[in-house]
Amino acid sequence: MSQIIWTIRALLVRTKRVMTKRKLRLKARNAAAKPVPDAFFHYVVPRSIGQFEAGEELLNQTYTFAGQRVETLTESVWDVTVPSPAFADEIHSFAWLDDLAAVGTKEARYLAQRWTLQWIHEYGSGRYEGWTPGTTGRRLMRICSHARFIRRGLSKEEQSHLFVSLAKQTRFLRDAYNDDEHLLERVSALVGLIYAGVSFSGFEKTLNIGNKTLGEIAAKHIDTEGEIDSRNPEELMSLFAMLTWSFCTIEDADKKPDPRITNALDRIAPTLRNLRLGDGSLTRNHGGGRGVPGRLDQLLSDSRVRRSRAGKVAMGYERLTAGRVTLILDAARPPSLEVSSQAHAGTLAFEMSSGAIPIFVNCGPGRKFGSEWERVSRATGAHTTVTVGGVSSSTLAGDSIASRTFGQRLLTEPLHVTRQHFSETQGHRLIASHDGYAPMFGVIHERSLFISIDGKRLTGTETILPAKTRSSNQAEGFVARFHLHPEVDSALADDGKSVRLTLPNRETWLFTTSGDLEVDTSVYLDQWLAKPIATKQVVASSRIVEYGGQITWTMTRVADAERRVYAVRETTASINAE
Repeated sequence: MSQIIWTIRALLVRTKRVMTKRKLRLKARNAAAKPVPDAFFHYVVPRSIGQFEAGEELLNQTYTFAGQRVETLTESVWDVTVPSPAFADEIHSFAWLDDLAAVGTKEARYLAQRWTLQWIHEYGSGRYEGWTPGTTGRRLMRICSHARFIRRGLSKEEQSHLFVSLAKQTRFLRDAYNDDEHLLERVSALVGLIYAGVSFSGFEKTLNIGNKTLGEIAAKHIDTEGEIDSRNPEELMSLFAMLTWSFCTIEDADKKPDPRITNALDRIAPTLRNLRLGDGSLTRNHGGGRGVPGRLDQLLSDSRVRRSRAGKVAMGYERLTAGRVTLILDAARPPSLEVSSQAHAGTLAFEMSSGAIPIFVNCGPGRKFGSEWERVSRATGAHTTVTVGGVSSSTLAGDSIASRTFGQRLLTEPLHVTRQHFSETQGHRLIASHDGYAPMFGVIHERSLFISIDGKRLTGTETILPAKTRSSNQAEGFVARFHLHPEVDSALADDGKSVRLTLPNRETWLFTTSGDLEVDTSVYLDQWLAKPIATKQVVASSRIVEYGGQITWTMTRVADAERRVYAVRETTASINAE
């Protein structure tokens, strides 16, 4: 699609967004609180569990939402100066309610009741703040989930205000659940309808709308292999969470979930199992992070889906496992132009863990930290893969009205990505290639990995091959980058020929290569952290001669972990301690 067409499309979408915002404001103000329940017919089991430590901080006037921390003397979350739209969305979604419920004390309950009633007084009439379909859906989910916690000790008048507000929010969602262009926001709105539908007597129609429409969305947007077009693992997990919570909530109320919801869970669960590293977190690719710690394991258990897809490609990602080692490699084309606003130029990048400890990582999603960090994090150099000529294998769109409307998409990307996976007597071999550098430099990158059957040795070969069509613009060299998790210590040998990598449990690996070797600075980006974290990267480089070149490298485990009970240090805790 030409730039002119994209510009016209952007102008039309911007106009539509303004009209939608006005329409939502009117729907929120005009939403009739009918019928008004007078009791909870069914209490929903809380599934979005909060954190005790975060709840304790709320009691001490420290507010952390969307990874941003605000310390203030104010005792109300509604009096806090909001640092970002994401922060505002979380407080209007009542994310704090999960954390206060996790504390569970009288003080925590009193604060939750006060903040809830204050929201009803200040925003309950339909002011635009907090009245989008997704935000309202998540707010309804949390209020219904923690209804026992909130209601206890409220006066009859306060309970009346609460039920009138819940009725108004439910009516708003019935009118507006489809008025959002983002899939996850529409899904959140529908799950809110489902929670309200099972919580109150006489809301069967509300439940049916949510149940049926969510089934339609699941069938439309999740393909037969349990995959989504964005290839974002965390986005897939978020959809899985909403579907799982809906499935369990409907069944708990002795109702029948739409069969398309059940079928979607059956497709997604095996895919997500293949996208987990050794610590249970997701591989971080295409704008997705590692996910809420521990949530995926709980979701897989709640979904009751036991199927796996061992040895098969999951959403374009290849998975190698041997001994304690797990390696996940991006072995497919990046998402298409239409859904590439968060996609990364990380073709053939991999992440690797030993047991529950990450070793090699990608830098991660940088969107939370601003536009500059987002752009840096999407470049090929921010991934554990090869960069040719110092440029990315996919090209991000520049600044334009289209980019400001749809996000910076990938304008060029590899057209052909190949992969072959072999299981051999001595281990497992994976050979993959892409032609992202063919138009620029007339070369192809081929990555060959072999992991021994016991997981103690990983060998790799990075080969630059001539493409079918040569380019007059020849790259002088190429670089293989291996970004390290912040918990991994690195030490370059005195002779400069190897790097010793020591994990927190004292397990030690030795990295050697045929290329020129150095240890350079890097950064670790995570949406659960307050700021980017400095880390290191192992860099192997070589020259390209006549459209060809090669770097071989080896990772060998030279010392096992100490024999003691060990828990991975939480990077978040380390940062907060600083």
